[in-house]
This record gives sequence, C-alpha cells and structure tokens, in this order.
Amino acid sequence: MANTAEDNFRIEVWDREEKALVETICRSPDSFISQAAWQTAIRRRPGMLLIHYNSRHVMEKITTPGEPTVPPQTIVEGSIHAGLDVSLGDLREWHTLRAWCRNCSHHAEVKAPALIRRYGKDALFSTVERALLCTSCDRGGPVRLEIHKLPRN
Repeated sequence: MANTAEDNFRIEVWDREEKALVETICRSPDSFISQAAWQTAIRRRPGMLLIHYNSRHVMEKITTPGEPTVPPQTIVEGSIHAGLDVSLGDLREWHTLRAWCRNCSHHAEVKAPALIRRYGKDALFSTVERALLCTSCDRGGPVRLEIHKLPRN
C-alpha cells in the first residue's frame, strides 16, 4: 500500500521487542476513524506492541495486556483490516465503502447492504476482499476495501 499525503494517521503492530513490523492495521486521513481503530486494536491485539502515528510522529505507544492470540493466517497481505476482525455488521449508516484494485488502482463505491445480503453481516473484511474482483482491469485483480465517512452536509 502506497503512502499518500492523506494517510496521516496509522496504527502499526510490532512484536514485543520492536524488531519486526507484524502488520499495519489502519491508514486513514481521518483522526476519528484512526481513534476508533486504535481502541479496537487495543482490545483485539492482546500482548502486542501498538504504535499510533500522526504522520511520522508517535502519538501513542503501548504493549497491550495479555498473551498474543492472533494466528498468522488471519493477517492477509495488503488488507488494512485483516486480522482486526472487522465484520460487515460493524459498519454504521454513516460509513461508505470503496474498493481499490491492487493491480490497476481502479476504485469504485461499494454498497454495504449488497455485501451484507451476499456474504452476511458476520463476514469479515479479509474474507470479502479475497472474494471481490476488479471489473476494470484485464486480470480481474484483487481489491482492498476502505471505510470512509459520509460528508456531514
């Protein structure tokens, strides 16, 4: 995933010794989404070192209580939601979804209710991402789902 000027906030999971980056949970231009992901990561990443960044500055850094329980197979390459156990049922009415193709960078809005009807509200983002394919490129590349907020006006 390429960094852009809009990806100010990010949450990274490191091993306890802070020698290896395990995964990047969230990249977002929105501080509210980043804070929500931070609180969820604290609950769902026991025994891991979490670092919350604003650009290159560390905002928060903690080792969560408990023993690590995230099996490596839940971490899916390129998915910002992988292993976080975000399900389609976690979405709220003010969220919109956008799918990005990893091959051709084509992007399109995706209707959450349609995904819920097709996969169920308990379906995890990592599962849905693997099932969706790009409709624009010749290779039908895999997609990455992103959560955005509806504008207030």
